[in-house]
Amino acid sequence: MLGRPWTRCSRANVAATVILDLYGTLVEPDWPTLLRGRAALASRVGIPPEAAHRAWDTTHLARMSGAYGSLADDLHAVFSEAAGGCAAPASRSLLLELAAQERENWRGGVRLFPETFVGLRRLRSAGHLLAIVTNASAEAASVIEGLGLTPLVDAVLASCDAGVLKPELLEFALRSLRIDARGSFAVDDEPAQLDHAAELGMGTILVRRKGAEAPPAAVSPHLRASDLEHAADLVAGAQPGPRQ
Repeated sequence: MLGRPWTRCSRANVAATVILDLYGTLVEPDWPTLLRGRAALASRVGIPPEAAHRAWDTTHLARMSGAYGSLADDLHAVFSEAAGGCAAPASRSLLLELAAQERENWRGGVRLFPETFVGLRRLRSAGHLLAIVTNASAEAASVIEGLGLTPLVDAVLASCDAGVLKPELLEFALRSLRIDARGSFAVDDEPAQLDHAAELGMGTILVRRKGAEAPPAAVSPHLRASDLEHAADLVAGAQPGPRQ
């Protein structure tokens, strides 16, 4: 778990717990920048970028579930896969150096949505406990601290640390953080994740920004927000728990 230890008495008059997704909800990746950074890593160990990119894809789920260990171990797995299953052509010291470079690559290649800080502060000022719960590999999760999100939330739980992916990660978070599902909201940009949250008894808010395809209203039971500020307004005006 990243961030400050969870405490349910961290602020008085807590209105509800709000569990926030990360990518697509609070931040967005700039993939051309990220891929250029990864190509530079591959070049440093003498692996063709195309082979390395394929290996990043094939190891994606394992890296998100923390199967290899640290980010340096993730890179070892990626480079070994790209090299056809042979040992990664990099020393441990170089892997550690490349891991630091990859973290910086992600911190520079992931952007906060313009309203993220305002929305988080609005939720906090209303007394809500906030948790980021996200499917993320080590480098993808590192942006939470790197972009200054950690001080604005009460807890962070990334799949690479928990060893389990959404939707099971959401249930893991409810148990480990001792959250009452019926006194909480899930805010996410993926309807499937919110469907699961609703089954658990949570209130659900689907973030769909301008230009994003939205599911038909007739088949979506979730409240809809155009951004995180709008989501904060919906939390203020709604009761937690599933919609009828």
